[in-house]
Amino acid sequence: MASEVWDVSECGSYFPFRISQFTWITMLFDHTETGRRRGKGRRRAEPRNRYRVEARAKGRDSRKLYRIGAVVLLVGVVLGFLGAAFAGILFTRDLLFARNDRFVIRDIEIVDGQIKTENMIREYLAYEGITIGANLFSFAIREFEDLYLQRNPLVKTIQVSRQFPDTLKVAIRERDPLVRLGQQGSLVADSEGFVFRLSTNLHRLPVIIGCNDPDLEPGGHVGGAAKAAVTLLAVCDNPRVGVRVVGVDVKKKDYLLVHFVTPDGIKEARLSWEGMGSGAPESRRDLIVRLGRLKQAAKDDRGQHSLFDATLPGRIYVR
Repeated sequence: MASEVWDVSECGSYFPFRISQFTWITMLFDHTETGRRRGKGRRRAEPRNRYRVEARAKGRDSRKLYRIGAVVLLVGVVLGFLGAAFAGILFTRDLLFARNDRFVIRDIEIVDGQIKTENMIREYLAYEGITIGANLFSFAIREFEDLYLQRNPLVKTIQVSRQFPDTLKVAIRERDPLVRLGQQGSLVADSEGFVFRLSTNLHRLPVIIGCNDPDLEPGGHVGGAAKAAVTLLAVCDNPRVGVRVVGVDVKKKDYLLVHFVTPDGIKEARLSWEGMGSGAPESRRDLIVRLGRLKQAAKDDRGQHSLFDATLPGRIYVR
């Protein structure tokens, strides 16, 4: 079939626009298609940019991991070096002292107490492996002292020292029992309220009556009204105060019922003071003042009354 050729100039009635207009429209459509093609080309380039960004991010992460690994490795090397140096120091010390025959113990000097005798201390040293023939540096002094005090509440202080080249010195100081806690049992307390056991001469100590703390045990401290009673007895233990107390009843919360000795026999006194049991210097001074007034009131009374009331400041009442 032959192709037909149209002459646009002859079709003026069918094409009401000029050739220039037709050409403009054609160019318009061509521009749109070109833009679409260009747009499609840009969209195709987007994955390349995304991959490039991801590659850069992965590169940065790799560098960070490398730096972290380098730091960890450096820290490990430093710690390893310090550990090796410390081990070397310990080995050198052990070689120069703990394994040196010049520091073998040939004499142990002991300063004992009334209850913890020299033989008892030597037995404890032997139990810990510290005997004649052992090395002066075979044990740590501070650890030994702490453990000994923990196991022996009766001992207040212990001092262990090395006298070169071959002598070990041990000196202890026992706690002084001040008061018996309860009329039964062997618990006592010193002037600091520290609790320990005592098996001898309990009858010579004043007693705290009504001290029923179930948690009270050797190594602990008294509290509450019992603490105030210990403070009272510690003050009265000074001969210059001049008040001898044989017992303190702590059942009441507001005051202590004190049993004290006078020329006319044992009397009772209800006693309280500012800051009972606090241990503050002002509280202690107030207690000493009230004890002085109580002593004078008992002297002036000449045995006429058996109960004194020293709970109010400034005055002593008799009953």
